[in-house]
Formats: sequence, C-alpha cells, structure tokens
Amino acid sequence: WLQRLDDSLPLAATGLSRTLTRTFQEHVYVTPSGMLSLPHFQFIYALMGAERILFSVDYPYQTLDGVKTFIDSLPVNKAEKEAIAFRNAERLLGITA
Repeated sequence: WLQRLDDSLPLAATGLSRTLTRTFQEHVYVTPSGMLSLPHFQFIYALMGAERILFSVDYPYQTLDGVKTFIDSLPVNKAEKEAIAFRNAERLLGITA
C-alpha cells in the first residue's frame, strides 16, 4: 500500500522532500509477531531492512521458544539476527548495558 500512496501522492502534490514510503521506513518499526512465516518476513525485510524489525512475542498465541526458533532460522546474517532480536530495541528505547 505504500507504493500506491507514493503513486497517488507524488512529491509535487504533497510538498514533502521525500516519499511517504521513505518517511515510513525512517520512522516506523515492524515486527513479524503473529505471522511467523518466511514469506511475511521476506516482505517486511525487503521493505524495511533488518534495522527496522523488532523481536516480539504474540503471547499467549505464540511462545518465546517458537519466536526464537523462527529468528534462528531466518536467512540473514548473525548481525542482522542480533539487530532483530535485541539491538534495534536497545537503540529505539535508549537501553545501554
């Protein structure tokens, strides 16, 4: 739907300096919670990148173990898995060790 917004509301019409998609990508975080499937993850990964995906659990419908297994199985490198699992939340929430 973001592409549709960009097509319907070009920069000349909005007066913005960047597209709605780019604004969304810079200000929104997403989670695969509740939809732990590879196609869903690939879609949000392609749109947002690993730096905008947060770990979460759709409790009580999913378990912590189920989400961990899903993250471990993702076809991304170790740094991206760590970003999704905890580093993005640390950065977003200002958590320091």
